[in-house]
Amino acid sequence: MIRTLARRAAPLFALILLSSYAAVHAQTPPPPPPSPPPGGWDTPPRVVDPRLRQRDAKMKTPMRVRYPDAEACMRISGTTTLVVTIGAEGDVLDVGIEHSSRNRNLDRAAFAAARETRWTPEIFNGQATPSRARIPVDFVLPEVSSESCRRVSVALVDAQGAAQLTPPPAGQPLRAKIGLYVPAKLELRLALRRADPKASDNPDLYPVVHEESRSLAPPARAELSNLDYATPQPLSAGPYLFEVRVDGELRSSTAIEVR
Repeated sequence: MIRTLARRAAPLFALILLSSYAAVHAQTPPPPPPSPPPGGWDTPPRVVDPRLRQRDAKMKTPMRVRYPDAEACMRISGTTTLVVTIGAEGDVLDVGIEHSSRNRNLDRAAFAAARETRWTPEIFNGQATPSRARIPVDFVLPEVSSESCRRVSVALVDAQGAAQLTPPPAGQPLRAKIGLYVPAKLELRLALRRADPKASDNPDLYPVVHEESRSLAPPARAELSNLDYATPQPLSAGPYLFEVRVDGELRSSTAIEVR
């Protein structure tokens, strides 16, 4: 939720929406170029005729802002201050970015939401007139990340890196791509076990075929990290269980049948 300070406008509110988990290969198009603040913002006050009707411009419904997936999961926040020019019919004539959040995707989300707003126009001296509103959009994160941000994806791939659409063949290393968000330094532990449900129903008792650890740091950009994985030795046919632990917590467990 945000408060706004607008010239001749009542306080406004917006909803920041946390969206669902981003796809591994999703790309966000570049944001529109920032527009300069409209001229005349600091012009002297107009002369009000008290005999005529006056009404401030008002947003009809709260502005619904979609929090970009990667920024939410990478724990990036900020404030984008917009200047919205409102027409005499209540339509949005222009949106300018007065102060950037210093993150292009946050700016773009705020810009897109403002373009969709509808207004009750300002009435000045009895006539509907264009007006402007300054809207600071605060992207504020919850204290705890959503479950979707903690999710780890595992996709089997072949030797060329393409998706493995059939069970992986025996006599070759097992290859996979692992996707996860890395908002802070973390320890990744990968374990491939030979599954044997007949011997035990406890996966922790399955023998480990290959195990490795990796120390991960946040990437330079707010995006999903994709890691390549391959066993050092070819695998024999049979059932396996591939486990991914993050800082000791089991985040993913994938059953794999090698044929």
